Amino acid sequence: MGMGTGRVCSKEQERGGQVAGEQDFAYEKTEKGIRILRCYGVSSTVSVPGELEGLPVTELADYAFADGMENEPENTSGLPCICGNDLEELYLPESIRRLGRYVFYNCLQFRKLSCYSTVSYMGAGGFTGCGRLSHLEMHQKAGPSCLRELLQDLKQTVLVDCYLQDKSQKEDFACRLVYPEFFEEAVENTPARIISTQTHGMGIQYRNTFRNTQIVFPEYDKLFETGKYNMDTAAIIEMAVARLSYPYALSGHARAEYALWLREHLEEGAAYFLGQGRAKEVKWLAESFAETREELELLLKAANRQSGTGFVSLLMDALHRRFPAKKKKFAL
Repeated sequence: MGMGTGRVCSKEQERGGQVAGEQDFAYEKTEKGIRILRCYGVSSTVSVPGELEGLPVTELADYAFADGMENEPENTSGLPCICGNDLEELYLPESIRRLGRYVFYNCLQFRKLSCYSTVSYMGAGGFTGCGRLSHLEMHQKAGPSCLRELLQDLKQTVLVDCYLQDKSQKEDFACRLVYPEFFEEAVENTPARIISTQTHGMGIQYRNTFRNTQIVFPEYDKLFETGKYNMDTAAIIEMAVARLSYPYALSGHARAEYALWLREHLEEGAAYFLGQGRAKEVKWLAESFAETREELELLLKAANRQSGTGFVSLLMDALHRRFPAKKKKFAL
């Protein structure tokens, strides 16, 4: 099949609101559409087009974004190759079905991947060296989903934003899920000369809460009863706030479990989000979660300790608005 290049001019992306800048793609035609070989540009955010030359873009080639490629295509764009450490965010179109072998090999700064659940093939070693990939934006379609397969390849803590379709086929944000880290250890049985692999961490249990490739929310939420004692504190905070602020398919019992833990660790949770400058989560804690003046004062106490965060006025405003001081009455 023929080889080619295609340039995509700068425009704001429909998903994520990111501006990718001018990009050029080296590609080849296949029986089913277009296979992307390389991407060129000056931005670390890449948005792969849904079609080139009127044909759907259906796959990323082996090593497409890897630091090195054995048979490097000719770069006629005049732009640098976006690969290895230069890739930070990637937005894939709905038409993508295949991700090649070692497609993101040693993309050490790769942080966010947005794709559709209809990816049906992922080559071996696709995410080798992608230790910072911690944010997945998953657009769920009817039928089998690739989410679990993606998560199995990512051993670090991963935050997943799920977008679902309603009955009118309109897509909307549904929920945010946190999948904790896990790690594998090779253990040698010396007498038997056998090496077995042992898996540690709650992350693998959370990654097993799928049935027929779909998330089973009751199973996911039930793990919190033991997970809150066995996970990194940051992951627990992220998980509790994610499920409570986006309560898709959240039972009353699970809601109570998350809320109880968060109330017991409210000041710690506030300090975590304040330290990261995450205004959206801080505002949710102040406006939607805190039920008493005392809880809001705990948030304010945490903000006062974080000098330079700029959240004190936000929390003071919420405190005065939600719990105004009672006017004193004077008897004549």
